[in-house]
Amino acid sequence: MSADLGSSPSAGPVPARRTVWGRELVAFCATALLVLLAVSAGTVWLSERIARANALEEAERTAQRLAQFLVEPGLAQAPTGAPGRFDELDRAAENRMSDGSVVRMVVWRATGEVVWATEPELVGRDLGPSDGVLAAIGGDTVAEVDERPETAADGEPQTLLEVYTPLTGPGEQLAFEAYFAYDGIARQAARLRGQIIPMAIGALVVLQLVQVPIATSLARRVRRQEAERTALVQRNVEVSDRERRAIAADVHDGPVQDLAGVSYALSALRGSLPEERQPTVDKLVGAIRHAVQSLRRLMVDIYPPDLSGPGLGVAISDSAEPLRAAGIEVLIDAAPLPETPPDVTAAIYRTAKEALANVAHHAQAKRTWITLEETVLRGSPAVRLEVADDGVGFPASTDRRAEGHLGLALLRDRVVGLGGTVTLGDRLGGGALLTAVLPLHHGQ
Repeated sequence: MSADLGSSPSAGPVPARRTVWGRELVAFCATALLVLLAVSAGTVWLSERIARANALEEAERTAQRLAQFLVEPGLAQAPTGAPGRFDELDRAAENRMSDGSVVRMVVWRATGEVVWATEPELVGRDLGPSDGVLAAIGGDTVAEVDERPETAADGEPQTLLEVYTPLTGPGEQLAFEAYFAYDGIARQAARLRGQIIPMAIGALVVLQLVQVPIATSLARRVRRQEAERTALVQRNVEVSDRERRAIAADVHDGPVQDLAGVSYALSALRGSLPEERQPTVDKLVGAIRHAVQSLRRLMVDIYPPDLSGPGLGVAISDSAEPLRAAGIEVLIDAAPLPETPPDVTAAIYRTAKEALANVAHHAQAKRTWITLEETVLRGSPAVRLEVADDGVGFPASTDRRAEGHLGLALLRDRVVGLGGTVTLGDRLGGGALLTAVLPLHHGQ
């Protein structure tokens, strides 16, 4: 494999990535507001349900009291068949209905005949037994909302709350029905909302007022830590850059120059040696020159050339020199690229270098194509690197980490870590095709 992709070449200062603490804080506040609205809607709905249930229960209790303490004694005291026998009961009922909470009262027989009602014209009429009447005759108290009461009079509300409750009459079991204005439920719901909503919503508002400053403080702390981390990374990169330059300079000014001098000296000495010793000198010179080339490639790995602007295409072309030395034709199509962040440029260079190393070591190819051009990734400007060959293609499994080969795995991790994509496939016409696409402005 080629040089380890874990070491990033230095190509200038590392740009500070835009922190997302602001967006996170906005998302936190937006979520809190949505929860507040959802709880408010739920509280309103629940208050309506509770108010309705309370209104029905209160109406049932009121109807039972009316039946027990008003209507039942009035029926017992009314002489059977006497004219105006319900006058006293009518007056008592009228006094009770004067506050408007009760709209009408009716006493039913099991057959559906009206025994007594606050409207005298209903007395004696047979309207048929309703389900509520039959339930009350059976001993149950039931309540229901009726939008079309069977005994409705002109000018009364169309929607009423009806309550049927058992009533013991003179010698028979009767059913007492009381009509209540339905708008009382709305009033009770309004009162209940006035009690529940301020308590529930107010508690949530106070909680959010406490949480927002805490979240803001945490976000500012994260921002400071992010700035410190970015500065630390920047310093580490600068230190690493200086160390790489120093090592490359030491290799260039030391072993490379010494070996080059030895090579020149041996070449000059060759003519003074016997002819049978000259092939040995030639081998030594070749070995020394090969060592010099290896050291120069090591210098490039330690401290790559300038990768900015057109330098990237030139550097990739230089990294393909071992393929040319091995007799593999290299065709490069490098289009002019816009200004690229240093880490993206470094990732492109390392990706191309690893791909070309794989071609040299495994592809058994005769020709290699390198394409470098501007493209679009997820709607944003990006750079596309394509390395293709006419060799044997990729193996069935490219994950060879268990064998100690990490080149492609590190290559993919590096590109994906910068928001890009890596695709390994077969080239049309035979061979392998590696495509890497990296966004120009990742993390923003």
